[in-house]
Amino acid sequence: MKRWMIFAPVAGLAVFAAVLGLRLGGQPSETDIINRYAAAYLATAGVGAKPTDCAATTHPDPAVRMVVTCSHASGVVTTFFVGRRGETLPFPDQGEPTT
Repeated sequence: MKRWMIFAPVAGLAVFAAVLGLRLGGQPSETDIINRYAAAYLATAGVGAKPTDCAATTHPDPAVRMVVTCSHASGVVTTFFVGRRGETLPFPDQGEPTT
């Protein structure tokens, strides 16, 4: 039996695993993130909430990919801090107040 016949299935499996890993491990687009957090806002905001109430901005902290802010017509503001992979981050610590 030739050596390449032994390693061909292993190489094919490695290529398949690499392609699958790249497809599943990809980061969501900014649009996907904003739509996801706008849907979360709509689920909790109640009557009068619209997807257009939400907007996203950048954040100076490199660990925070974006900040999605949703402003309800009643004046209630909901803010989501989003990480690199689209995960929700806790409200950033502002540190101790200085005088």
